[in-house]
Amino acid sequence: MAVIETEHEVSWEKDYAERINPELMNKLLHRAVPVLEWTGWKITRVGPGFCESMLPLVVETTNQHGTHQAALISLSADYTGGMALTTLLTGTPLTGIHRGRPDESASLWLVGMDVKYENPSTSHLRAVSRVDPKTARRIQSRYFSGRVVLATIEVEFWSEDDERVAVAVMRYFAQATQKLLEHRSGGEQSPMTKLNLKTSARIIAGLRAMGGPAASQTTTDAQGRQLRIDGPHDHDRVAAGTHGLLQAKRLQKVLPQLGAMVGARTRHCDQVLRSIDGIEQIVMVGAGLDMRPIRRAAELRGATVFELDLPVMLAERQRVIEQLEHQSDAVADAPERHQIAADFLQDDVGELLQQHFAFSETALTLFIYEGCSMYFDEQQNQRLLRSIRRRIKHPQSVLWMDCVTPAVINEGTDDPNIHEFVDRMEMIGERFVYGPAEPRAFLRSCGFVCSSDVTAQQFLDSDDPTLGEYRFVTARQDVVDLD
Repeated sequence: MAVIETEHEVSWEKDYAERINPELMNKLLHRAVPVLEWTGWKITRVGPGFCESMLPLVVETTNQHGTHQAALISLSADYTGGMALTTLLTGTPLTGIHRGRPDESASLWLVGMDVKYENPSTSHLRAVSRVDPKTARRIQSRYFSGRVVLATIEVEFWSEDDERVAVAVMRYFAQATQKLLEHRSGGEQSPMTKLNLKTSARIIAGLRAMGGPAASQTTTDAQGRQLRIDGPHDHDRVAAGTHGLLQAKRLQKVLPQLGAMVGARTRHCDQVLRSIDGIEQIVMVGAGLDMRPIRRAAELRGATVFELDLPVMLAERQRVIEQLEHQSDAVADAPERHQIAADFLQDDVGELLQQHFAFSETALTLFIYEGCSMYFDEQQNQRLLRSIRRRIKHPQSVLWMDCVTPAVINEGTDDPNIHEFVDRMEMIGERFVYGPAEPRAFLRSCGFVCSSDVTAQQFLDSDDPTLGEYRFVTARQDVVDLD
């Protein structure tokens, strides 16, 4: 097997030991794709541009003839060829598989395949994928220069008596995840980028739905205690769809605190909404698939709702609401809604609101900044919140936001529970960027005065220390004139 030279600074030996050895990759892939573990599929050997795997001949993998199910051979081809490609991305974690930040990870997926089945598979099946050195150098050159990789990789399948059973031609897409995220500002987003955005929103909707009456109005913390979460959340179940509910259930197994966190923030924000007498407007900064205007239609009667998010999310949101219109009369009772497309890292959100014909700066308004602050750095958060502050003229208008503490950013804690939570978040490709050490001081720097500050742990009366690193704050305008 030829050793392929690379200009990347990480050596093959180090990369093998820390990122792509079979023992590690089998553990990670089995956790990420449970069907691989269920079938007993595993990687047996890897090298630069090389992967060998084994699909056992067992009851779970065979059809009525006692031969391998063809679809499972295709599945094996997908992950064997994908692993051969992964070996070439030296030192690079895979989004959704390895622990790593978006700015240092790779996104990889299958875009096409052609499998030819030549002989019945009647023994344990060995799959072999080799990338020739010339193709390998082209892949590495393109990837490490920041360009898109479109790679065609062959996978051969062999029986125990060295008879070729099948050959697959696999076509993969690979690119630095950060490059995919950059597509948000200008230009059309890739289908997978759009899917990732929708998936995150669907998962949150799924976690909300799981906390409603259908789930006996409870969620579970890390100690296994049942925590009550207010409902009803039937609309969130529709918003989540089959995909969101599935992903939410999977995440609950890996990160049991997530359900409690989402449930707590939903309940806390709803309580703040109900406490504002005579509310006239709600501005949802990062609306996602939050069905709060429909869930809380009674409290919002006569109010106007502004839903801000990326265009792809607003389109998905509208699709869900139109679906709800056909299933329930509740949408007819919902408040007046207006969608405003915005990229929070590029656009002046306050200016977009000011320019909207229906928005009033002097109206009593609740600004909901939910599930966003932890993904932007301090300066980006300040820019956004100061922009909002400039559009607040009513002295009783309220800002509600959630945030994390620095402990889950830099792991500045000795608590193993928090370390485990951070590790698992990063294993699913989620990494927090910022959490204010002093929320009150941070809000003052943005033109607000903090009026309440509570952790999810306090709010739920939980013993789970991880919930203590997640906070809900409310604030009103400072007297300082930011203009």
